[in-house]
Amino acid sequence: MYKVYFNNRLICIGPDNQPSFDGKGLKKISGAFKVREEWEKFLYDENCKGIWMQGDAKGIWNKFKSMFVRVKAAGGLVKNQAGEYLLIYRKKKWDLPKGKLEKKETLEMAAMREVEEECGISGLTIIEPLAKSYHIYEDEGWYMIKHSNWFTMTTSSTDKPVPQTEEGIEKAVWVKPDQLKNYMEDMYPSIRDVLEEYLKK
Repeated sequence: MYKVYFNNRLICIGPDNQPSFDGKGLKKISGAFKVREEWEKFLYDENCKGIWMQGDAKGIWNKFKSMFVRVKAAGGLVKNQAGEYLLIYRKKKWDLPKGKLEKKETLEMAAMREVEEECGISGLTIIEPLAKSYHIYEDEGWYMIKHSNWFTMTTSSTDKPVPQTEEGIEKAVWVKPDQLKNYMEDMYPSIRDVLEEYLKK
């Protein structure tokens, strides 16, 4: 199954018996359909909150992502020695540090570099892969699909986070575990999904 966000709207791709897609008010599309046509209908129908393309998930997904310029990114959910989690505030949303891969970087290298650059936090150790997220955005007339790979991390640093203001980050803060859900209401849906995946564990 695949979930892709476009602004606050959702595109799901998967079989028709996918319980996690039910109850989201998605328009169900099944049978013989053209992926590009369904995307264009969705794009211009702002009243449609989401669609669910049902069928061969891998086949539909390969056709779907081929329509966009693809961007690879990586980021982290960082926990400090006090058990607090690192969040950033940018564009009026709480978020997790992440960014695009540079040449010859691995996903892990990019994830740690972005945390260091965006928050001034060092002493990082990657624990394990956490989740993948996808979202579509427009850039100079092109539609891009960003594939973000998320990792859980720890830090030995006791430094206060320093937001990278030149990247539009207004705040970087440590949040206590019992306060995390309070911040999730003001997050992008894809980031909320990542945190919910973590909290399930």
